[in-house]
Amino acid sequence: MISHTEGESNRSAARAEWAARHPDAATRNLLTRDAGAFLHQSLSSPCVSTIAKAEGIWIEDTAGRRYMDFHGNSVHHIGYGHPRLVAAIKAQLDDLSFSPRRFTNEVAVELAEKLTELAPGDLGKVLFTTGGSDANEVALRVARAATGRFKTVSFWDAFHG
Repeated sequence: MISHTEGESNRSAARAEWAARHPDAATRNLLTRDAGAFLHQSLSSPCVSTIAKAEGIWIEDTAGRRYMDFHGNSVHHIGYGHPRLVAAIKAQLDDLSFSPRRFTNEVAVELAEKLTELAPGDLGKVLFTTGGSDANEVALRVARAATGRFKTVSFWDAFHG
């Protein structure tokens, strides 16, 4: 038997009963299709609901129910669809949608310079990564290179982010 201790997993009978009570067939159908199409993270919970749109702090599901989003990860902390962020993304997509790291560009350098201004002490360089997992992996490698040590202390059941 696989024992699971990861905090986000919930495969309890109460959760299954709640999921079975979804009031509309469209929600149940999309959740079933999701479970059949995606390889979910190791032992994590299946999706609990659907999302059709989101704005500010609100998520709206395919049945029109609105939820205040208390989810605490990813990049939506400033709110879904924030007008300034949407405008900045659209403008950047029009100018330069992607830049391999083997080439530099004005926007990347400006952001790196701003981050070094805001950083405390003598932190005068930045490294952009593709996400939180990569950032943590790079941080461990840099710490090992800087200290010459290789052991790492971590918390059991802790999320890397």
